[in-house]
Amino acid sequence: MKKLISIALLLLMSYTIGAQNKESKKEKLKENFKIEDLIIKDRLFVDIFSSIWLNFNTDSYKQRAINQGVNAAFLFDLPVKKNSPFSFGIGVGVTSHNLFSNAHFYIGKEYTTQVKAIDEKIEYSRNKISFTNINIPLEFRYFHKSGFKISAGIRVGLMADVHTKYYGRDINGKDESVKIKNKKIPNYTKVPVEIMFRTGWKYFGVNASYMITKLFENEKGPQMYPFNVGISISLY
Repeated sequence: MKKLISIALLLLMSYTIGAQNKESKKEKLKENFKIEDLIIKDRLFVDIFSSIWLNFNTDSYKQRAINQGVNAAFLFDLPVKKNSPFSFGIGVGVTSHNLFSNAHFYIGKEYTTQVKAIDEKIEYSRNKISFTNINIPLEFRYFHKSGFKISAGIRVGLMADVHTKYYGRDINGKDESVKIKNKKIPNYTKVPVEIMFRTGWKYFGVNASYMITKLFENEKGPQMYPFNVGISISLY
């Protein structure tokens, strides 16, 4: 009987000690928990935007109202100091711009990039030029514990791809349908630079960016550049 009582007391004591340990662990977790840990820091995000191409429209050719593009980036978040709402972001990203219009890009005299309007009588379903660059984004950021965030910075890129796509009747007047993808577009700017701005709350926000470099070299192509406005989705 005494042995049974002793065993019961030992079991009770071990249960009590275990429960106390669990409680102390929970309290430590509560003490270490910070609301900032739940705030999305924009380490991995996607910007979806539409471009307005400045210095492009003429009496002959016009751009489409919506010129969709996308920017995706992964950034390291570097606080100014411990627990500071201010930080710097640096990382790597990919940005793609599109211009839909009735303009045909071609190689002109002295190997310059020229533009002319497609004849109104020619039917086509797609005509665009695309610019894609790999870039290094640099941001100055502010994150509030409520989830509000705002950032501004610059993207310095390296142009990775420039091409045109055309689906429709032959531009030269032949009676046939064609699909053309031309990657031999010369004289584009090798290092595009954009200034950018984003603000929002937790997972969602809005973004704007402005390219301060022209898409083609001076006197070798149309001096156009995009202004972009869209939405941001933070994945992490």
